[in-house]
Amino acid sequence: MTDYKKLAVYYLKASKKRCVITIIGVMITVIVLYAGLNIFYSYMLQQQKDVRKEADYEIVFLTDDQETLSQIASDDRVTQAYTGKYVVSEWEMIDGTDGKYVEKVYDNALYVNTGHPYRMAKIMNEMIEDYGVDAELNWDLSTWYLQDMEEGFDVILIVVLLVAYIFAVFAVGVIRNTIQMFTLEQVKDYGILRCIGATKGQLSGIIYRMGAMLEIAGLLAGIVMGGIVSMILGFIFKISAGFHIIPMIPILITYLGDMYFVMRENAKLVTKMTPVSAVRGEYRIKKEKLRRHGGGLMGKIFGIEGAYARKSVLRNKGRFIKTVTAMVFSISAIVLICSCWGQIRKYWKETGEKYGEYQINLTSYSSASTSLEEAQSTLPSAEVFRDLSKNNNVVASKKVYACVGDLVNTDSYTGKITDEFRTKVTMGYYYDLYMDKLNGTGDTSEDKDPEVTKSVAESIVNSTDVIGCDDSDLNDLARYLKAGTTELSEDGILVVEGGSFNSWDLKEADDTNDTLYDKAYHFDTYHFELGDTVQLVDFALYQKECLKAKEKIDQEFEKQQKKAGTTEDSDSEYGTVKNAEERTSVRQEYVEYKKIKDRLIAEGHYKTYKVEGILDLGTQVFEGDSDRQIYMRQGDYFDLTGYGENDIAGMKYKIDMDHISVSAVTELLSYNEDSLYGEAMQICVYLKSFVRYAVAAVLFIFVLSSVNIVNTTAGNLHLRRKEFAQLRVIGMSRKRLLKTVMLEGVMTTVVANVFGFIIGVGISYGFFIYLNMVLDVGKSIAWWAFGVGLVASGLIICGSIWLAIRDLPAAMVEDLKLEE
Repeated sequence: MTDYKKLAVYYLKASKKRCVITIIGVMITVIVLYAGLNIFYSYMLQQQKDVRKEADYEIVFLTDDQETLSQIASDDRVTQAYTGKYVVSEWEMIDGTDGKYVEKVYDNALYVNTGHPYRMAKIMNEMIEDYGVDAELNWDLSTWYLQDMEEGFDVILIVVLLVAYIFAVFAVGVIRNTIQMFTLEQVKDYGILRCIGATKGQLSGIIYRMGAMLEIAGLLAGIVMGGIVSMILGFIFKISAGFHIIPMIPILITYLGDMYFVMRENAKLVTKMTPVSAVRGEYRIKKEKLRRHGGGLMGKIFGIEGAYARKSVLRNKGRFIKTVTAMVFSISAIVLICSCWGQIRKYWKETGEKYGEYQINLTSYSSASTSLEEAQSTLPSAEVFRDLSKNNNVVASKKVYACVGDLVNTDSYTGKITDEFRTKVTMGYYYDLYMDKLNGTGDTSEDKDPEVTKSVAESIVNSTDVIGCDDSDLNDLARYLKAGTTELSEDGILVVEGGSFNSWDLKEADDTNDTLYDKAYHFDTYHFELGDTVQLVDFALYQKECLKAKEKIDQEFEKQQKKAGTTEDSDSEYGTVKNAEERTSVRQEYVEYKKIKDRLIAEGHYKTYKVEGILDLGTQVFEGDSDRQIYMRQGDYFDLTGYGENDIAGMKYKIDMDHISVSAVTELLSYNEDSLYGEAMQICVYLKSFVRYAVAAVLFIFVLSSVNIVNTTAGNLHLRRKEFAQLRVIGMSRKRLLKTVMLEGVMTTVVANVFGFIIGVGISYGFFIYLNMVLDVGKSIAWWAFGVGLVASGLIICGSIWLAIRDLPAAMVEDLKLEE
């Protein structure tokens, strides 16, 4: 026999199951790699077309010399050319020390295309040198052709090849084990072939052909399936994806290149042996001194089966170490990902509690000096509100009824401020200062206009957010109830006497920790008792009088300014003026508002409410200046303000945080950039997306490792058929044999999980050090991940043993004839 090509096919057909598993392992890696490269390449081609629709040129030449432009247009390197206006910004020096950007307009700039867009930068530089003119690339287009990137193309190519090679290592590793099993099983055949005249090259050719057949089959199947996957992804992300040759090139280079070296290694197993040694099967005989091994822990627990399993494992430490190492890597990754996922979920939950049930609040409160129309003018349009309500990520939306009300006296709310709030939180500290100014106590020696000072202090100290609630809102507030009830009677209210503030809101911020996030601290802000009363000025009447006064003051000051030919003082320090006669209109308005308020109070135009419930918001953070909040029934709110159901202060939206995407967060927050929840929510979404990709990567690696283990286990048990037959002959039942071999898998599983969990815990704690710089997540290990790793690895290892050993023949005679 001189043609040994058909032997490769014969050997592969002899073990179809193992070949199918190997091809599947290669196919999985190719699907992931080709789908990723193909979808990216398709996206790049799509962007090239989109940019050309806007500006279909590659290079623009900048010169006013028409003759030179004609020569450029007729150059062989130019396939298309046209003229048009082009504006560039150039730096112009002034006095040799300073400068500025100036625009220079070229009325007849030459726009050209070349026949080689992937070489446009090189062609442009050559033509600049040839014709001595300035030129610029179409920056938007050149990027998508990987041009003008300062050697960026080489970097991208290296990265793509590196990623492809990493995938190839996994894929070809599966083939390596398969071919090695074939080689060990057929070592006698190779020895016989050498004896009848086969050369080393011919034997190597058999091994190379087997590896090539397996890999090419996996490559073809993977590319076809990867193309289908990329088209599905393209449909989802609106990218026109198809089958492209370019993404196949790095895959073929890395896979076939790695396979060559791996098959060469396998070929050495038989080419280095003498024909006689191969025929005798001496390759499999490991010569060593006989030792007496004890049963060890396995023997003590499981008896003779456990002792034999331990001995079998120790006989081939290399295979045991490789299997354990593969599983340790996967289990460590599982522990890390599960721990991080648990911490992110914990932070996600705490973030929800920190900023409330409705994450997006688009509101603008009216006040005595701000009409409802003026407040609503700063809100998005009705169309925007409707679009947000229809957003797939919004699970609930609600109208907000709220305004800034005015207290009759300080003692009813602000006067109940706690020492903790007053001394430790900046807001409470300033409330205390303004209360001193209002009462004429403390250091007011620098106030040149005490009347304005007291009026400003009055507006700050005696204002509070008044919020109208329906039954569902009141039920939601029940979880914050500290005392009393949320089932309010007529003129009953809920008040807030505790909540949290971010670290930047503290009087002395704690900056000892080097972190990128801001901690929240809880404080008792006010102290109330059930039955306390709070008086609020009649909002409707007070607002009406204030707006009239404001309009009158503005008209008078406008007349005075026209007469004097001056403009109003823009000083924002309301309490400091040159003298009382030179007040601005804003300062005068504060004085008038206080006079109107005092008059209305004297006339009895206020309403008294009874505290029937006291709230502590716990971990929820006060946003803005909303630490003083009064909740009342919507009917009482309408009575106080004179508003109706259509007079809203904005809308609030509840988001489905478990399924929201990064793009959805950006869209939803585009109308509320100052939301405290926004940044935290974006961080969480990014981290959750990262974890999802990490989980996919871990599963991918785990599947490849599993395929490799199943394949190796099947080949190893096949080589031990004579050993198993001998055990059966001396009296071991098939059930006890299965138990013995299974215990080998148990030993491997336990060792792999112990080391995997220890390494995973160590890596997790190290990772938490960096994660805690961004999120306040603490350090917590997902101990349940140990169970996940144990079950998963146990199923793979023990399952592969059971699948392989159940296929062994029940008759022992044929196996006993096998020679060692």
